[in-house]
Amino acid sequence: MARIRTIKPSMFSSLTVSAWPTDVRWTFAGLFTYLDDYGRGLDEPRLVKAELWPLDDRMTPKKVDEHLTLIANTGPLCRYVVAGQRYFHITSWREHQRVNRPTGSKIPTCPTHENGGASA
Repeated sequence: MARIRTIKPSMFSSLTVSAWPTDVRWTFAGLFTYLDDYGRGLDEPRLVKAELWPLDDRMTPKKVDEHLTLIANTGPLCRYVVAGQRYFHITSWREHQRVNRPTGSKIPTCPTHENGGASA
């Protein structure tokens, strides 16, 4: 099922987002389509690259990983590990997305920001 996500106009004037290089901003915006209904996703740069940059041969999984690291270090992205698998989530997801009839998450919750468990 296709997900429809919105980006608030205020994102374009965010001091945090505006400080990132343009391609990092595009990766961040694309995460809104990559992540599940709870703002969580598998932290696998190859998958993120394939989903967000499928036809751009100049973009590599290594560059995507660098983008994710910058966003995590300076913005609302949290990277975490559960049972040896890497995941990430946008910590401010609920402030920016209102999902009508969310599908249960297959991604474990963040032990730092969310209550433990596999779905919300």
